Amino acid sequence: MGVNFSALTLFSTLRNFFASEYGMTTTQLQWAAAAYSIGIFAAFFIGHSKYVEEHPRVTVLVAAILAAIPQFLIPVSDSPMAVIALRFLQGLVMMAVPIFSSQVGTLFSHARPLALGIILSGIFIGGFIGSNVGWQLAVAYGWRAAYIVFGLAMLIAALIWIGLTSQETLPKHTHEDRVSNVPKRSVWRKPFTIVWGFTFFPSIWIIFTLAPLIAFIVTATFGTELARTSSEVLEASYIFWSITVGAVAYLVSRRGSGNPRQLFKSFAYVQAVCFVFALIGALGAYAASTSGNATALLASLFILAVIQGTAPTFWSIPSTAYPRDEVTRAGYALGLISNSAAMIGPVASIMAASLSTSMWLLTSFLSLMGLVLTLTALKLRLPIEE
Repeated sequence: MGVNFSALTLFSTLRNFFASEYGMTTTQLQWAAAAYSIGIFAAFFIGHSKYVEEHPRVTVLVAAILAAIPQFLIPVSDSPMAVIALRFLQGLVMMAVPIFSSQVGTLFSHARPLALGIILSGIFIGGFIGSNVGWQLAVAYGWRAAYIVFGLAMLIAALIWIGLTSQETLPKHTHEDRVSNVPKRSVWRKPFTIVWGFTFFPSIWIIFTLAPLIAFIVTATFGTELARTSSEVLEASYIFWSITVGAVAYLVSRRGSGNPRQLFKSFAYVQAVCFVFALIGALGAYAASTSGNATALLASLFILAVIQGTAPTFWSIPSTAYPRDEVTRAGYALGLISNSAAMIGPVASIMAASLSTSMWLLTSFLSLMGLVLTLTALKLRLPIEE
């Protein structure tokens, strides 16, 4: 996850190279950054196919290839539209996440949010690597060399995962499962799938809008000096909260009886608290932007980044709330619903009149929306209880 998601911020970090060598305008740079997030949505749309469900090893390998190949092509493509298209393909790496979620459900019980928190922190470990190591490589050896190094690392990491992963930990979907899957058991027909899927919609909007676009957002108010620092603070905070909230959810869940309903309630309450803190952070960022207080902005970004803590709680639910034969299918369904924000969010933010204060107000609203939806989901019957 860390190696593959280095592409999340690498482009934004090296955007000046693209502006000078490829002649890309600010708008084209923003669309190229956002294209990655749009690809994340497409990843779940593709992932809902039966072939992807039934071939997890191939899916992870394909996801890595789609992240790596553009790393080799972008340095030799001087067309802004080609760069945007290749960035879209890189976002398809997200196809691997539901497979990892299913694996964790097989290997762990109470500890699944902690395990997922560690795994999903890889997204932003990658972002941190992209904005730091990527920059250092680009300065020392040129930005094209930096891109190629990361592309090779992506392929190597995927091969290591395939070599070390045992068949017993992978999702299983047999022919009999598909034949016996009558319409009433379709994950799309369950109200819980729709509501829980949308609880993560605000998180995805915020996380995958801020990650690639924070440099542009901060530059609009504070100038370029603070842009890179803000990106680093945000990525580091995402990592911290992903693991910390996963650990908290794990500790809270251990106090329950261990049945699906109790586990779900534990995870959902922790998720609700994350949205409360995210709301506080977004309002703080708005106040800091309007007053021009750089220190307050960085502190607010740290608090706002707790929104990443909703990732381990959200992705713990497929293996908690659904029957075993529906876990992977439910994961892709939940991902498709929630990650539609990855397509809408960055586009809406780019089209906004201001990428600064209006973004923070929108983030505040989204945090409140996530809180309300999470509390609503607590009242619904779980699919495994049907």
